[in-house]
Amino acid sequence: MRLVLTLSAALACLPTAILAQEDAVAVRVNGEAPVVDGRLGDAVWGYAPAITDFVQRNPIEGAAPSESTSVRFAYSDRDLYVAFRGYDRDPDRVYGRLVRRDQRTSADQFSMFLDSHHDGRTAYEFSFNPSGARRDVFIFGDGAGRDDSWDPVYDWATQVDSLGWTVEMRIPFSQLRFANSDSLVFGLRLRRSVNRRNEEVNWPFFPRDQAGEVSRYGRLVGLSQLPPPKRAEALPYVAGSTEFAPAESDNPFETGRDTDLRVGGDVKLGITSGLTLDLTVNPDFGQVEADPAVVNLTAFETFFPEKRPFFIEGTDLFRFGLSPSVGGGPEGGGGGGRGQEGLVYTRRIGRRPQVDAETDEIGGYAEEIRQTTIITAGKLSGNLGKGWALGVMEALTAKEWSAVVDSAGEPGSSPVEPLSSYTVVRALRSVNRGRLNYGVIGTGTIRRLDEPDFDALHRSAFTAGFDVLGRFGRDRYEFNLAAMGSWVHGSTAAITETQERSARYFQRPDQAHATLDSTRTSLSGFSGYARLAKAVGFATWDLRFASRSPGFEANDLGFQRQADIHQQRAELELRWLDPGKVFRQAELTFEEMAWWTYGWERTRTSFQTRASGEFHNYWELDASAEAFLTQLEPRLLRGGPAFAEPSRWEFRLGGRTDFRRPVWTRLGVNYTIEQESGADSWSVNGGFRWRPPGSFSLSAEARFSWGRDDRQYITQEELPDSTYYVLGELDRREASIELRADFAITPRLSVEIYAEPFVSHGEFGVLKLAADPRAERYGDRFDPLGSDRLNRPGDGEDIEVDVDGDGNVDFSLEEPDFRVVSFRTNLVLRWEFRPGSTLFVVWQQDRGEDWPGGSLNYADALVDAVKAPGSHVFAVKLAYWFGF
Repeated sequence: MRLVLTLSAALACLPTAILAQEDAVAVRVNGEAPVVDGRLGDAVWGYAPAITDFVQRNPIEGAAPSESTSVRFAYSDRDLYVAFRGYDRDPDRVYGRLVRRDQRTSADQFSMFLDSHHDGRTAYEFSFNPSGARRDVFIFGDGAGRDDSWDPVYDWATQVDSLGWTVEMRIPFSQLRFANSDSLVFGLRLRRSVNRRNEEVNWPFFPRDQAGEVSRYGRLVGLSQLPPPKRAEALPYVAGSTEFAPAESDNPFETGRDTDLRVGGDVKLGITSGLTLDLTVNPDFGQVEADPAVVNLTAFETFFPEKRPFFIEGTDLFRFGLSPSVGGGPEGGGGGGRGQEGLVYTRRIGRRPQVDAETDEIGGYAEEIRQTTIITAGKLSGNLGKGWALGVMEALTAKEWSAVVDSAGEPGSSPVEPLSSYTVVRALRSVNRGRLNYGVIGTGTIRRLDEPDFDALHRSAFTAGFDVLGRFGRDRYEFNLAAMGSWVHGSTAAITETQERSARYFQRPDQAHATLDSTRTSLSGFSGYARLAKAVGFATWDLRFASRSPGFEANDLGFQRQADIHQQRAELELRWLDPGKVFRQAELTFEEMAWWTYGWERTRTSFQTRASGEFHNYWELDASAEAFLTQLEPRLLRGGPAFAEPSRWEFRLGGRTDFRRPVWTRLGVNYTIEQESGADSWSVNGGFRWRPPGSFSLSAEARFSWGRDDRQYITQEELPDSTYYVLGELDRREASIELRADFAITPRLSVEIYAEPFVSHGEFGVLKLAADPRAERYGDRFDPLGSDRLNRPGDGEDIEVDVDGDGNVDFSLEEPDFRVVSFRTNLVLRWEFRPGSTLFVVWQQDRGEDWPGGSLNYADALVDAVKAPGSHVFAVKLAYWFGF
């Protein structure tokens, strides 16, 4: 043990440059090319030099591997060949598990990482386990981000034999990106995992306590005199679907059945050796999993991640966060959103139409359009040389009309979305092997507003920014800097609506630093952040400051929840990375955070302590406590005055079992309690995964929450004498269970089933008006509505409010109680019948119902979700790959 620790310490003290400059050598194939069968009997593997000097990263950093490993490289004019041999003295215990492509699993594994640009920023991962299952991933931001939608076309084979197991692969150079050169150098990392020992070995040595990933790769040399690869691919598709849904007798658009046939395709062209053009025409995303159901009672938009392959693959360059990223390139962008807010949110492209179809007030029906048609979209991305990378994305969406029928049965149409153009341009430079990155970005949205119905939309919207990220002090310290500006233009109605949105609420009566101007036809603002951190060592720290002016608006093509905010954060983390008597590793974190508006109203002050540890049996435990001081909430009253919220405590406790076992579980409990109001809430979330022998796995993720909100916003009513804000004491329960089953029949044929029942139930007790939102005494901030001023008949009837108690109804509001149930399922059969060509067979179900009554019992509600009325979609899609 002493020798192991001494070796680990010695390696950790070696200069980074020495550790990263190890070389692997590829040899040119003389004679016949290897047959990719996993047997490694071809002549070239007899003279290709082997990489064998792997070093443990886990469980004992710096130790020698328990088993020997060798990896060899060869190449021809068109292909790179790789041979991996994982020796094992007990080959019967080599463990492979067959799963669908790109699915993570616990098994013995070999991974190769290639930085073909040799820029220290981006890389390609090829991972395999003994069953033949594979995972291919594009890595960006020096390891900060990973994109598993990248699906290159290549050959591979695995074998388990008396010596252990093998992987053999052939990767066409056309699937990689690199500069033209007589002698090429790729960045290279090799990794092997022995599952039964939880052992990970690497070449070159990869310490756990380090900043960056790709910038620390070794090198693959010997690639010379390669002709420029031909990179032209086409992926046409044909798809058909039929939807069955409950028919509505008087609605001509809900007949109970709808059939659709679509054709389109993608084209990929190599413009230069480093630049690639991707084009799509009439893209189809019928195989994409549906979004989960939510009930959003906040003032902010719900964020849903992008799932459409065209807008995921190769879009790393377009990531530009509104808050600083951690440990990656400038494109990372996590933080105050958290990790969601950014200048580019591609789900804006092809979104659900923003304008409601016009039907007459006394009746009529309108066709439901769920998404805007994407006429065409394209991406130009890649490397220009000398560390520069370029990304350009353009998409054009159609003008959409909704067919309508008025109450007299007369047909017509109503415009619901204008013809729109979306553009992103990004340039980024990486120098000193990824240790300094800087770049610029510009985005633009232009709409043709040729209908009066479009008056509330922006005619144009632009953002621009620059960012810098670097490491210094022998890679122990990191810094981020960024600045952005935004400009939106439109009618006075459009700009007035923008000023009144939840991101800023210019109409607030109690603030003077931003004022509502209903004559404006444009709005501009700025945003920026700075971060300085120590990322390596026992004690690490992180200091951040971010700011967004009240007029900053990025939501036409980006995702932004808040403007008018200063954010400050400080964090100290203590890390024990070497095994001790109780834990294999542990962390203790202290965090402080404070937010203010541009009028220096304090909207958050919090202090948090977190502790986590991994036991020697690989179980984990974590706990945290966070205190929030009394603060102002400028958005509770939806444009009304800021509300003084009481202090509160949040406690969290969670743990999980050994992820390598056939049965894996996790459990987390959250509890929140307010000091003055006594309002509290509980949340319990857990997970379960079962992987019996074979290629089947079943997992479940469940979340149950319940609690009381003392001041849930309901509505506001403007009367001649004042504006009244109605709040309520809400008793809310919510539950969701996400079920997944995967069955990999072969490495190229798999079936995946996803199902999620969801229920959210809320009952309002006491209703009250906001009285003095900043009163010293908490109870004085409300004016409860008693039976003398409130008529609440129930059974879904409207509530009547008599504000002054004079016997006359001043205003009415809808019954706010709710009960929403939903059940969504998705079944996808995916067959890659030839490299790059895929057949999808899909069944989707969407059941749901919303009504104020019903049982609060979780079991009853989940059963109601499964029984609710809904739609069924059956779809088939065939995509055929051509390589030229």
